[in-house]
Amino acid sequence: MPIAGVVIVTTQEKSMQVLDDLKGIDNVTTYGVHKDNNIVAVLEGDTPKELEKITKEIQNDVPGVVGIYPAYVNYEDEV
Repeated sequence: MPIAGVVIVTTQEKSMQVLDDLKGIDNVTTYGVHKDNNIVAVLEGDTPKELEKITKEIQNDVPGVVGIYPAYVNYEDEV
């Protein structure tokens, strides 16, 4: 199962709303807001394409997201 640790950068005024919105997306686990506008999250998918889909969903559908930056990606189980 591919897993990605990411930092989701938001506009400062929308960071708490983005955090709440992320809690409603399947396969996304959040770890709070850090330094006013950085949300630490883990994304999980059955395939690398699913991770890509989740990332695009967050970027395109959650207002206030400036960017999504990976800290690590693990494809250990993928061939």
